[in-house]
Amino acid sequence: EGGGQVGDTGRLTASGLLVEVEDCKKLPSGHYLHMGVVKEGFLEVGQAVTAQVDEERRLAIQRNHTATHLLHKALREVLGTHVHQAGSLVAPDRLRFDFTHTGPMTPEEIAAVEAMVNRKIAAAEAVGWREMPLDEARSLGAMALFGEKYGDVVRVVEVGDGWSRELCGGCHVSNTSQ
Repeated sequence: EGGGQVGDTGRLTASGLLVEVEDCKKLPSGHYLHMGVVKEGFLEVGQAVTAQVDEERRLAIQRNHTATHLLHKALREVLGTHVHQAGSLVAPDRLRFDFTHTGPMTPEEIAAVEAMVNRKIAAAEAVGWREMPLDEARSLGAMALFGEKYGDVVRVVEVGDGWSRELCGGCHVSNTSQ
């Protein structure tokens, strides 16, 4: 969970153990907290478990998260570079994208943004990510969210050959047609 993306669900299993994971959060320490219900057996300190993410739900989240990057770039192309993301929700069944702008969008602007996003989806452009020093990411022009705190090394998600380039720690599809 982070950057508007909801946490994973799934299962933790071991011999005689089943935990239905209902949410997962990354703690400030970097550890992951799994919240769920023990359906069978007992959890013990130091116990080895197998974690299994709900793959179908995760893929839906990945699709919507990549869509927020496409939407952000298209909004900036159509409305201007003053547009910046101001919040989001990335869930398996929907996405919400909050952004700054000087007024309501016209029907023509909405149609232009929609057409641009749909062209990028149809183009099946590669989506890649890599870690690099923050200064290098800035020199490449990677977008960062105002008010977010970043470490010395960041993860940069790129759509196409640099069409969209943002700092992001979330899950994404490997090409826009997905």
